[in-house]
Amino acid sequence: MIKKSIILIIVSLLLSSCQTTSNVNNAFYEPSFYQNCPVPKGSITTIEEDGETFTRFKLKNGQKGGCNTDRKIRHGAPYWERAELKQSAYLHKGSVYEIKFKVRFLEGFKGSRENFFQIHQYVKDCPLSPLIMLKFSSGTIDGLWSLKISKVKGKWLDFGIVLDLINGSYTVKVDDKTFLENAGLRLDFKGCGQPHIKFGIYRPGDDKKPNNTSVADFSKFQIRKIGKNDDPYNLSSLPNNMICYRHGSYDGRYVKEAIKRGLDCK
Repeated sequence: MIKKSIILIIVSLLLSSCQTTSNVNNAFYEPSFYQNCPVPKGSITTIEEDGETFTRFKLKNGQKGGCNTDRKIRHGAPYWERAELKQSAYLHKGSVYEIKFKVRFLEGFKGSRENFFQIHQYVKDCPLSPLIMLKFSSGTIDGLWSLKISKVKGKWLDFGIVLDLINGSYTVKVDDKTFLENAGLRLDFKGCGQPHIKFGIYRPGDDKKPNNTSVADFSKFQIRKIGKNDDPYNLSSLPNNMICYRHGSYDGRYVKEAIKRGLDCK
């Protein structure tokens, strides 16, 4: 039998943490998370199933988030719905990370821009946008191939992310299959921003067309810092012809690397 319990106890324990930066030495560790904004009642619970414990997010139509921007008209939506947890620590900007987690989509994710994973950089007095957003629209998220809710509903998926905060790129694998490779971050770093993980459900509200109820389970978050020489997706590992092939394809990273190497990419 599945047992549910409100996550408030866990969150209160996590809130007692005073971490400000990640404390790692190339070994995997389990990061802590907390509710940085109020969430709709019952939208985040812990689940015990077959001896395993994980976190469930459930968001219904009209359940507005509690962050100060969620009840404002922005980005084409009258308000924003949210049930998310935020990483307690920050990621170092001059490092490369490997991030792993398991996720199971049980219901929904057929609406517009339904985010389930973000690398954000917003901190107090520094209102910046996310660096990475993994999100479904109309039940699909596109990369090198299309991940469709209809194909993975109810199945546990293993996500692996190599996040290069030196060159501003990331690679995503789903069940060990490359989904995105050396994709550029959505924005350049800003001096006041602090990269960190957010996960759960975050999506635009709609006054005219109700959102579906979306449900997702998350488990086994792990992070480790890796050296550049250990990172197969770092730009330094790419041959000259690949740098020129991707020259300007995603953002200025490849242009900068070509100049650094003295390449004449045409």
